[in-house]
Amino acid sequence: MEYLALYRKYRPKDLEEVVGQNEIKKVLASSVKNGTITHAYLFSGPRGTGKTTMAKILSKMVNCEHPVDGNACNKCDSCLNVLNSSDVIEIDAASNNGVDEIRNLREKATLVPTSSKYKVYIIDEVHMLTTQAFNALLKTLEEPPKHVIFILATTEYYKIPLTISSRCQKFQFNKISIDNIVDRLKTISELEKIEIDDNALYEIAKISDGGMRDSINFLDQLRSFNNHITIDDVYDVCGNISIDEMTNLLMFLRNNEAEKITSFFEKMNNDGKNYNKFFEDFICFLKDAILYKNNVNEKYINSELDYVKKIDSFYSLEDLFNILDKVNNLVDKLKNVSRQVVVIIAHFLLIMNELNSNSNIKKEDFSNNDKYEVAFDFTKNDVNSDSKLTDENLHEKTVSSEDFNKIFNKDIIINNTFAVANKDVKNKLSKKFTAVDSYLTDNKYSVVAGCFIDTTLEVAGDGYIILSCQYDAIIEKIYNNYYLCNEFLNKIFEDKFYFVVIISDEWIKYRNEYINNIKNGNKYELLKIDNDKDFKIEKDSKEVTIVDKLFDLVGEDVVEFK
Repeated sequence: MEYLALYRKYRPKDLEEVVGQNEIKKVLASSVKNGTITHAYLFSGPRGTGKTTMAKILSKMVNCEHPVDGNACNKCDSCLNVLNSSDVIEIDAASNNGVDEIRNLREKATLVPTSSKYKVYIIDEVHMLTTQAFNALLKTLEEPPKHVIFILATTEYYKIPLTISSRCQKFQFNKISIDNIVDRLKTISELEKIEIDDNALYEIAKISDGGMRDSINFLDQLRSFNNHITIDDVYDVCGNISIDEMTNLLMFLRNNEAEKITSFFEKMNNDGKNYNKFFEDFICFLKDAILYKNNVNEKYINSELDYVKKIDSFYSLEDLFNILDKVNNLVDKLKNVSRQVVVIIAHFLLIMNELNSNSNIKKEDFSNNDKYEVAFDFTKNDVNSDSKLTDENLHEKTVSSEDFNKIFNKDIIINNTFAVANKDVKNKLSKKFTAVDSYLTDNKYSVVAGCFIDTTLEVAGDGYIILSCQYDAIIEKIYNNYYLCNEFLNKIFEDKFYFVVIISDEWIKYRNEYINNIKNGNKYELLKIDNDKDFKIEKDSKEVTIVDKLFDLVGEDVVEFK
């Protein structure tokens, strides 16, 4: 006999067998029981959460000859044969997404069912239909035959035109909980006589990320791997890193063990492990450690508590947040990197060095005895007319980031931006900066507008702007088109500005240096922009207290310190 995959063998046949989605089951059963069946349903949600299964069950329910409280009886001729009849038509929109297929569907929809009460069309991955196909479907949804029901299923609801979704009853399918998945896997394991440890079941449930089909498929794969399935088998087959190894990595960071960190990632690379999956699990582990640190109820913590408690005793909450932030930044950087292992090792060694150094400015470093709530803000400085940008300053239409320094000197522009930084100016420009989206299809500015989508306006003042960006490639592209970019910014801001774009990690260093200078009473003075790179920032000896000099890098945030 041909082998049948477990997810097909144990696909639910009625509402009672469906795991999760209780609200949806209740509404559908009630509508069938009360005779309030509509002509079109839209099922949306993550993959493997039961959309297509529920569509097939609903097809049986509406055609069942003897429904029980709205649910299919699974005994009558209709229930036993309807899914194999010509009255239930399942269409994969990914491969049948053209207007001709939908027109053909419309013509056949006018025909009455052969042996059922309703002719049901299940259109899976409906978001894949072309615009013309959606328009062809719209007419039928507006004036549907009485005997036709459409059930549309999609994983990408936002791609469905409003004209279509507004004519359907919409049901959002949620991810299935870990406990529900584990219970279902236990039932299947018992029926199939599969020996598997409980912690392995929980790991499968976590890996499946709320998808029942994925979890059953993975169980099916593991049964061929070993007679008795353990959590180590799960890690070996899926290529994940165990929680024990992730804990070891965090201990290597805390203990300043550079060689072990290097060896950890070199082994991952040699074993062909999936970096994306590792960072996903690592971030979740950090999240659990942060929740535990904040005394959040343990039911929200998915990682094993013994490991979380071990990390808790070695890391402060601030440390955990810093690591989480830097790992998130690293994941973004890896998208444009070929030799990923090199960047990963370097990044984690940087995290290690920062963890074990005292160079970072912390709230506790401030020595004022009184407690203040300091709203981040910049005081407004007068700007000399010399600082305004003129077209003559733009020596080249195209420059590299290296040539940009020769022409303007980035550090002078950064210094001058801090000198004239003003909260009101930044807020005004930030509102105008949202206009970037409207230029994405502009014939002249679409390319540079696309670059600025990935930048953040950090500081602004009269004539000067600092932007940050996470991607080196985009920064280089902006400098390569500096003249056009400057013209574009002048257009949307309705004024002329010098601007620089700084990589996000470097921007944090500039910001911390600024805060340190303000703390120490140093004042930024405007410097003349020329080709002299040997400039020196003049310090003001006047005493400036933290309360007198408000410093703002993000606009509205409030920081408390003593």
